[in-house]
Amino acid sequence: MTARGVQIEYSFRVSPRAKRVTLRVSAPEGLVVVVPKGFRKEDVAGIVEKRRSWIERALSRILPSSALNDCDDPPDSFLFPLTGKILNLAGADIICLIRAHAVEEITPLAWKIADETGLRPDRINIRNQKSLWGSCSARGNISLNQKLLFFEPHLVRYVVLHELCHLRHRNHSADFWSSLQDLDPCCFVHRKDIRAAQWTIPGWAY
Repeated sequence: MTARGVQIEYSFRVSPRAKRVTLRVSAPEGLVVVVPKGFRKEDVAGIVEKRRSWIERALSRILPSSALNDCDDPPDSFLFPLTGKILNLAGADIICLIRAHAVEEITPLAWKIADETGLRPDRINIRNQKSLWGSCSARGNISLNQKLLFFEPHLVRYVVLHELCHLRHRNHSADFWSSLQDLDPCCFVHRKDIRAAQWTIPGWAY
């Protein structure tokens, strides 16, 4: 595909075992887009473009090991979009490793954003939530999904700001969205981008 004047080349692969779109970067193959059976091929270009910044970084730092043939199996190492760090996954308990990295990276980031806004929760927890990127309890505790590691920093910031605004507005009222837009003028764009970005989280992260 060609976007923003720069061409991104990738191969396209359909896997009947895949549950979501996965972007894989390896030395022998470059960028490979693996999609579930029945996924609309014409939607792939939009996903690739939304992940452009991550793809460009990953291609510039080709992973030291090739991705495994099964798209739901973890590679030996992986570059996490949020942190820009490559972690060794070989032989690791993947879910525990993701959680530890999320606690180390997402928690201080969330507290930093809270300090910037003056909206401070009682606690910030990292969890392996299945369907929520974040949540805010009635007690003022915020939980963030460890799989946010697979999002670009601006999308993670959106999620954190979203939950911080729930400290003042417990629902999704007009006042809530107005408060969020004050903190993130592009919040509606980011909300839409997250819906696309979620398809790029690899199956082995679940």
